[in-house]
Amino acid sequence: MSFERMKSIVLLILVFMSAYLTWQIWTYQPTLKRTDQSEYFKVASDTKGIADVVKPKNALFHVGERHFQINDEEKMNNIQSAFLNWSLYSFEDISHQVGETEFLEFIHSKANTEINFADQIPFKLYKSVFNVEMNEVPEFSFDKIIFTSADSNMEEAKIYFISTENKTVIQTIVNGESIRTFYEIYYKNANKYPECIKYQVSKRKEIYVLKDPAPMKQSSYQLGNMNMNMNNFKYALFSDPTSVRQEYVSNVEEFTDGTRLLSVDRNSWMINFINPSQKRKVFSSTSDLLQQSIDFVNDHAGWEKVDHTGWDKSSFRFSELWQEEQRVVFRLFVEGLPVFNEVGMAEIEQVWGNEEIYQYQRPYFYLDFPYPSEEPAESLPSGEEAVTALKNIRNFNPEVLEDLEIGYQMTKSILNSKSVILKPAWYYRYGGTWIILPFEQKGADR
Repeated sequence: MSFERMKSIVLLILVFMSAYLTWQIWTYQPTLKRTDQSEYFKVASDTKGIADVVKPKNALFHVGERHFQINDEEKMNNIQSAFLNWSLYSFEDISHQVGETEFLEFIHSKANTEINFADQIPFKLYKSVFNVEMNEVPEFSFDKIIFTSADSNMEEAKIYFISTENKTVIQTIVNGESIRTFYEIYYKNANKYPECIKYQVSKRKEIYVLKDPAPMKQSSYQLGNMNMNMNNFKYALFSDPTSVRQEYVSNVEEFTDGTRLLSVDRNSWMINFINPSQKRKVFSSTSDLLQQSIDFVNDHAGWEKVDHTGWDKSSFRFSELWQEEQRVVFRLFVEGLPVFNEVGMAEIEQVWGNEEIYQYQRPYFYLDFPYPSEEPAESLPSGEEAVTALKNIRNFNPEVLEDLEIGYQMTKSILNSKSVILKPAWYYRYGGTWIILPFEQKGADR
């Protein structure tokens, strides 16, 4: 075969190969699957577990006819940490043994200790905080843990998980050593803690409020920017981030794909997302709803930050859950006290839809560090005065009252747009809403 003929054959082969590869490129249709957009949203951060977010708000000790309360953050953290040494077993529903008329007496009887929570907690989720010596436990929720000092000398003691909403009582057994240790550290020294008075709201409800609150200072805090990258939110919250349009309306930055809307308010330092296309669904349990809500915030580093100064006395905690609305709220706490704000600057709120988040509202700042306060500490009205002010509210219905406690009112500083003021105040929860308690204007409408 001549050299020229060899070249012709090689050239012909190359032409056919080129044509084949070109045809493959033109006709290639890859198999595409929808990317999990949440993967774009996950960033390296310290995540929080159940014990970090779901915390008891106070401990109440009934000593004879007197009542004392702990809400000190450090002590409450120590109490919850001790739960891990409490070996629980033999769960039994004894609700039928406690009639409705005896329900309050069962909870608040003399020598009882109450560990109180902000809202109903699914035990299935919270059981990891204890040492549960059973693989299967019954499904129930609770907002109080009750036990008595009389059991401190017993080898085995009874503790009760109480739901004041459902009027359920779940009895379990714990090693007596746990109650003895608690008795020696806390109950035995109960009279060293702030005293409470009882407010008999109705035949079915009692509330305990601080008799004489300790003097408290108004404080100012520098705000830190959480530096949340809006591109991360676009990938996480929009199914097709490339179709998202960005617009500016006054001080609000908006991202939309025609259906979903993500708004960033630079005045209030708030983020609000809504996806109207998502239909609501009912979760199989409150455990699923609460766990998914915690995971969602974990996935995008959405909890508070800590500045290099090391100031870390603020945190978001589980506060409220509405199963019917698929809504969960995490509230900002500062030094163990809840913070409230009229436009939601102290809350992380989630409403879940059928497959995705339906609505998400939250601040994108954190409390960086406190400014030294030159204002003297002031005493809040007493618990008795707070109850009187509550009764003086026009059209007040005691049956709708859910709680009464001290917290902080958060307002933006007029002098510094990057700081907020926390002012101590009495708040009451009425029909699911927290409202600041008015003292000056008696007879005012709610």
